[in-house]
Amino acid sequence: MFISTAVRSQQVEKITEINYYGSNGLNPSNLTVFNSKLYFLGTDDQQYVDKLMFTDGTEAGVSVVKQIDSIQHYPSLRHLTMINNLLVFNNFHQLWKSDGTTTGTSLIKKITISAANNVVMNNKIYFAGDTTNSNPVKDQLWQTDRTSIGTRLVKAINPSGGSYISNMTVCGGKIYFSAYVVEGSYAVPWVSDGTAAGIMKLKEIASQYGANSSGFTAYNDKVYFSAIDNASGLQLWVTDGTTAATSKVTNINPGDIGLSPGTFTPFNSKLFLMGLDKGSLYQLWSTDGTTTGTIAVKTDYTPRTYSGFLPQSMAVFSNKLYMSGHDSLTATIQLWVSDGITAGTTKVTNFAHGLHPDKLYAFQNRLIMTGYDSISKAAELFASHGTAAGIVCPKPSSNGVDVFYPWEAWVPFNNAIYYKAAYGYFADYQLCRYTEKHSSGIKECSNQNLKVYSNPSYGTFEVVLPPSIHNSCIEVYNNSGALIHKQEAINAVNTIDLNHQSPGIYFIKVNRDTRIIGSQKIVIQ
Repeated sequence: MFISTAVRSQQVEKITEINYYGSNGLNPSNLTVFNSKLYFLGTDDQQYVDKLMFTDGTEAGVSVVKQIDSIQHYPSLRHLTMINNLLVFNNFHQLWKSDGTTTGTSLIKKITISAANNVVMNNKIYFAGDTTNSNPVKDQLWQTDRTSIGTRLVKAINPSGGSYISNMTVCGGKIYFSAYVVEGSYAVPWVSDGTAAGIMKLKEIASQYGANSSGFTAYNDKVYFSAIDNASGLQLWVTDGTTAATSKVTNINPGDIGLSPGTFTPFNSKLFLMGLDKGSLYQLWSTDGTTTGTIAVKTDYTPRTYSGFLPQSMAVFSNKLYMSGHDSLTATIQLWVSDGITAGTTKVTNFAHGLHPDKLYAFQNRLIMTGYDSISKAAELFASHGTAAGIVCPKPSSNGVDVFYPWEAWVPFNNAIYYKAAYGYFADYQLCRYTEKHSSGIKECSNQNLKVYSNPSYGTFEVVLPPSIHNSCIEVYNNSGALIHKQEAINAVNTIDLNHQSPGIYFIKVNRDTRIIGSQKIVIQ
């Protein structure tokens, strides 16, 4: 009698080997889910001409939509944006649109577009453009409705030169961004409702050089950002889109440096951030939007080469805030978790050389991140259900020990996460994915057919097989579905040594001629 046991298998795969060992490989960028396919900008050309491409999630399903330019080589295409069943993108000097087909891909307008991010609001795309073809770009605020006539200047922020627009963020039907008023100044915060009449400078924060405003983050119907004034240095500011309600929240560590806030992450009715305190050390802070409600949640003042607690990457997962952070006991960067208060901020991992988690992202019931792998001695993909025992580093099936060089992450598609990375060869970027698969292939058979002694075990145990299943193969899997041990079963009693494995639950599977003929669960103490 067999009892089915569902096992979750985590898998990392390199999906493509297109333009392999070419100049940067396929180099898929701007991954965007559109019309049940995954679109991206990449190349299958040794001359490295960028193209609009898509895939159904497999290498066989990769197709070229259109080659946009035969002259401009890498990198030429960028800003792939989905809006109203169309894709809009550009190649620096031209704005394009596509319905995902070759015939449906066409030029919208010839216009130079800066590297600033695009945003979508009220069925239009807003971007920093320039029709003078200047170098550097003399960018101003533009909008497009995906037609040539509807691609127009909203307003010239700096009529005498470039505006250097950046950090565009949409909140409450308005666009917030940084821009230069005059050449040689610093970025000033602006707001726009998408019309020329509805665009204005939010506030003169600093009289001489501007505010150097950045990091616009929408939270609780307001926008928070960092900016410099003449007295306090770089502090946390807040606005509702009006000059009267644009105000400084903090006055921490006043002077040339200030709080220097960044890594803004909303969690548990507060905005969490990384910021400086005394001694120019980066700590974990939270704010409710008020001066008195801005507090240090986790600090670290241990002398070392790191600067404070240093929470450089954060993500909300399973109703908790996860982050990278410095561990003063081991002088390493580990994964930490917090419920929002100091007492509830604890260390998750204790890797000997540090995990160095980065690019934290919540996907299904896993926390995905990159981290330092002691085997490859480089960054790899890690997955965790939020505990030290539940963190694994799945490897690409075709390159089990190769170094992983992450570049762009993470895009959910077809129940998996897709991303751009290189395995083994730094310049060969390909399309990769992480999946969680449920397998019913591991089953527990009755104790009359298969016995394990002792169970629980301290690492060494015996698998006893009946005569009918001698000359088979014994495999042992960890709780994440990864194969960690394999040996031939040629005797009735077979000794298995797992002393090198961590305590936990493992699954023993017995195969013969690719057929599963029995399995059992073992607990290692």
